[in-house]
Amino acid sequence: MKKRIFTLLLTTIMLVTTLVVPAGAAEVSRFSDVSDRNTETAVETLRLMGVLDGYGDGTFRPNGILTRAQFCKMAAYITDSEAELGRYRTVTVFPDVKPSHWAISYINLAAKGKGIIAGYPDGTFQPNRTLTMGHAVTILLRLLDYKDEEVGGVWPDSYMAVADMIGLTDGLPTNGNAPLTRAQAAKLFMNLLHTEKKSGGTLYTLSKETELRAVDGGTGKLKTADATYDMVHPVSSTSLVGARGYAVLNSSGKALTFLPIISGNGGTASAAIALSADHSTAGFSELAGSNTYALYKNGLPITSADLRKNDVASYYPATNSIRVCDTRVSVYYESCEPSPSAPARLKVLGGTEFSVLPSAVASLAEFKPGQQMTLLLTADGQVAAAVSSKSTSSTRGNAVGLVEDDGTIQLLCGSTMIPLAIKANAEYAGQVVRISASQKNAVNLSVLSGGASGSLNIAEKTLGSKKLADNAMIFDFGRQISLSDLTTGVISASDITYARVNWSGEIDLVVLDVGTGGNVLYGWAAVRRTTVAGDTVTTVEIISGDKRTGEIETAYSIDRSGYVEATMKDGKFMKIQSLSCLKNVSNDVWVGSNLVVHGGRSYTLAKNALCFNADSGEWVTLEQAQAYADSANLYVKDGVIRIIEVSHSN
Repeated sequence: MKKRIFTLLLTTIMLVTTLVVPAGAAEVSRFSDVSDRNTETAVETLRLMGVLDGYGDGTFRPNGILTRAQFCKMAAYITDSEAELGRYRTVTVFPDVKPSHWAISYINLAAKGKGIIAGYPDGTFQPNRTLTMGHAVTILLRLLDYKDEEVGGVWPDSYMAVADMIGLTDGLPTNGNAPLTRAQAAKLFMNLLHTEKKSGGTLYTLSKETELRAVDGGTGKLKTADATYDMVHPVSSTSLVGARGYAVLNSSGKALTFLPIISGNGGTASAAIALSADHSTAGFSELAGSNTYALYKNGLPITSADLRKNDVASYYPATNSIRVCDTRVSVYYESCEPSPSAPARLKVLGGTEFSVLPSAVASLAEFKPGQQMTLLLTADGQVAAAVSSKSTSSTRGNAVGLVEDDGTIQLLCGSTMIPLAIKANAEYAGQVVRISASQKNAVNLSVLSGGASGSLNIAEKTLGSKKLADNAMIFDFGRQISLSDLTTGVISASDITYARVNWSGEIDLVVLDVGTGGNVLYGWAAVRRTTVAGDTVTTVEIISGDKRTGEIETAYSIDRSGYVEATMKDGKFMKIQSLSCLKNVSNDVWVGSNLVVHGGRSYTLAKNALCFNADSGEWVTLEQAQAYADSANLYVKDGVIRIIEVSHSN
């Protein structure tokens, strides 16, 4: 559940910029000084849990700085440990926290009972000292079963890196030395509830996604669309009623709180507008809540002159930016939930499920399953609106994507890749394709060709007479590459399969066929040299799991056998490069199942990484490799683990 995507459902702006608020969300903030809806939602969720509340004068003081003692109190409630506080009221753990201190039970519980905090080298705790983001993250990582010796590196940078990787600090500042505010703490604790522990699972059990119907303090019941739960902290609330999310349950099955699906991580849209005219910014200030925001389109900074009809504008609170996406995909409407008149999710493109923003409900209600339509997507792949698929420039589908070697189709949405539920035929492997659908459980693919013409000048960053966009995507032989990967000064037009021109007249997508990307293999290079008629002939065979290239004669300079990255085209090696080796890396430094923190640096595990047992000479699974040995040699390229080798000699 790494970095689970949460979408704020409390406020949305409809297609024609009419403000529509779901049931229960119209309640004015219970705090006079909180206007940010994400903060409102986070505080209310944690108030139900007893973690956070306001002051007697009706304020929350979101910018107030927390002390170490105050955070310990919050930690006690977030761990549902109130029943344990009594035994720690008369214990002296730190000399500067006397039995008379208001927070002694919370501090002692956190230190002695939970083992999530520690004092300073002189033995003191300094309860009134300002708490930093790094301190807070360290405490919460310990709650998620991460041990200090496993995180390693330089504090707080290494802790902040792990927290970012697992989603704990989504939507929050990355400076670990900055003081932590009350508003930031609210968001941090919200993230904690849905972040996966190192040992697997979340801190508490989450119900299936549902809708909150009532929070009744009088009866002590929390009601969702699917169940009724006894509350651990019976309080009344209407602020979250109508929101979709998850009931948070303790080990006894009682409801601690309700966790709404909420944005704020900078990667998920909270509301969207489909533009009704070119150059229009109508509704943008309402979307952002002010007239000051950054404006981007497909990842590039723009002005209103770059906006086009049926572009989708979404607001991202974490970065105070409006991001515009022009991805439109023509689809066959397969199914939806819960109903065609009010869909929250729909399936198209061979069973791929898309989330529907409330802004799309009105336009989607005009269509029924079995019909053809064009979906307008946000930059993070949510449905913002639906329009007729009639053949006009602003309603025709323009979606493209990449087909991976295993047939997985990745829909390119803005600069985000969205995997489809259906696989492509082998003939499309490694191709960049147009994507649409005209029937159920199927997609229509066509290999991209044509577009702008001319040679690609690497140094000048031009294709023909047109400039390359700053974030232009380049694909070669089915692999995304960068300009720095191209060593040739000029690539001729005959080696360019397709080039796309964006709204500003710049090239934002180039498909090459020069073999720089090639068919990339990671595996063992078996090098053999023989002498034929006085000449030395070098052959290399790449063994990659159950795949073998066979011995191929090559002039490529490779000194000895070893683990490599090899690029092939037309049965020949285009490049062979040795992988770097991290020797004897302990299994204990793995963070979850796809991250290693070693030597103060983080390494991610490639999804197709291979594992080799050197003792048995067999390719094995990651689970088998880690069960066989306590450490491994990791072979990496550009910070990505490609091959894992285990043996009892490591």
